[in-house]
Amino acid sequence: MIVFRLIACLCITLSASISSTQSLSKTLNISTGQWPPYMDQSRRDQGCVAKLIRDAFALSGYKVRFVFMPWERAYQEGMKQEFSGSAYWYFSEKRAQDYIYTRHPITQEVSRFYHLKNLDFTYQSYKDLSPHRLILNQGLTYPDELLQAIKNYDISTVNATYTSKNLAYLLRGRADIAILTEQTKAAYAQSLTEAQQQQITFQEKPAFIKQGYLLINKHNSFLVSVFDDGINQLWQKQNYYNEYVTNCVKTDLSMGIEFIAKG
Repeated sequence: MIVFRLIACLCITLSASISSTQSLSKTLNISTGQWPPYMDQSRRDQGCVAKLIRDAFALSGYKVRFVFMPWERAYQEGMKQEFSGSAYWYFSEKRAQDYIYTRHPITQEVSRFYHLKNLDFTYQSYKDLSPHRLILNQGLTYPDELLQAIKNYDISTVNATYTSKNLAYLLRGRADIAILTEQTKAAYAQSLTEAQQQQITFQEKPAFIKQGYLLINKHNSFLVSVFDDGINQLWQKQNYYNEYVTNCVKTDLSMGIEFIAKG
């Protein structure tokens, strides 16, 4: 009887262990950084892009755990085996070598130059940045044309880790110009006083327009098709797509889908 009970207990323990392992194997760790309203650890859904990624993987039975950290670290951590990938990033040749790009863009973002109203600055080309100090956030993607202009015209740059500090840098005079998307600037401006918000303006001409993608690391390449299939299913639900576009990206993604064949 004692032997039988020991065997029974062992079987139950083993079964629970297997069940726990299977459950853990269906949880995906994805590194990310703070970029409201898209990725926002202060929100219950962790941002509108986080919700989209979670919903897409849920269709195949996966849960997603987002791990927030500075962007540069998020990029490096996302390549490790304990992670499935990193969310979310604009395209670059370097990233296409390190990661596998998923098929569908999940954002299309208009980035603008923000500055104080008393700054003598009119933007027509990147050369116009040359008299001013431009914030560059570590880990973020900038167009090659902008990076080349910084070298060619000796544009002063201020390196910053957290994008959440960009507006404060302008207000404190630590930098002259910051690059943020329209939605991200609006999210960060909520922490400012009305008087501080009134001091900040932007250039009507976009600094650049980019699409964002979920990156899957090479340890988990099978998840690319899982995510792509999930997005296809979600986009077929017109109400879901319309709500996502209205509340998150503010533009029609179906007009801007471009397949990244590299990587």
